Amino acid sequence: MQLLRSSLVASVSLIVMSSVAFAQSATPQPGSGPGAPVTGPADNLDLPDGPGVAPVEMGEEQWPPVIEEEEEEGTDPRDTRPPVIYGEEIDTETDTIVYVVDISCSMGWDSQSYTTIDGNTAVGPRIDRAKAELARSIMGLSENFRFNVYAYDCGTRQWQQDMQPADDGNKASAIGWEMALQPTGATGTGPAVALSLGDKENQAVVLLTDGAPNCGASGHSGHRVMIASANSQGATVNVFGIAASGSYRAFCQGVASDSGGSYFDVP
Repeated sequence: MQLLRSSLVASVSLIVMSSVAFAQSATPQPGSGPGAPVTGPADNLDLPDGPGVAPVEMGEEQWPPVIEEEEEEGTDPRDTRPPVIYGEEIDTETDTIVYVVDISCSMGWDSQSYTTIDGNTAVGPRIDRAKAELARSIMGLSENFRFNVYAYDCGTRQWQQDMQPADDGNKASAIGWEMALQPTGATGTGPAVALSLGDKENQAVVLLTDGAPNCGASGHSGHRVMIASANSQGATVNVFGIAASGSYRAFCQGVASDSGGSYFDVP
């Protein structure tokens, strides 16, 4: 981009210099011929010859030409990049985030190809794909962030009792913890997400699940009410439905919409 801008400025300068030279050679100068000195348009053209000179209007044009500064590609005007998971940015006003991952039995189904955290291709069930995406998101957290990770079947477990700084040591610890998770039991989404909302400073929850809850509350509506009731701080719950479909998918969409969050289908 800098090279393009320099080339553009050089081209404009060359055109202007050529125009001035032509005007001077085409206009008789004082003392250059018989009779009184002759004046022409070039004598009235007051071109600036140094920095800091106010622009001069020339018809519809302006001198010096205005070169608009363009923002370099890839720059981000924000001080801190937001967390990213499955390619989606997660907005958070408090530089905190809590991840909640479903480890119920159904997360052990449906083997597919996916990219591991070291860039290789592997084949694995839903839980392996979710763990890889979660690890990538944790690794990408800015150091000023604080975070925590929850996992659930019918019960809920958590990496730490409260949120931790996203330094290298804590990232490695959290990734090691979540990579050891294995699918088991049924699906208690409501109690797990409600527990993750216990830290009232946090404004961003990311839920990774493959669908329908079947323990811990009465029906889908019971789980949604439990989550909404716990969300007194008004945190945004963004839900990533892993191979979700039918009423399972509708439940995930409902959890997201209840908090003003977004729902995303992921493989």
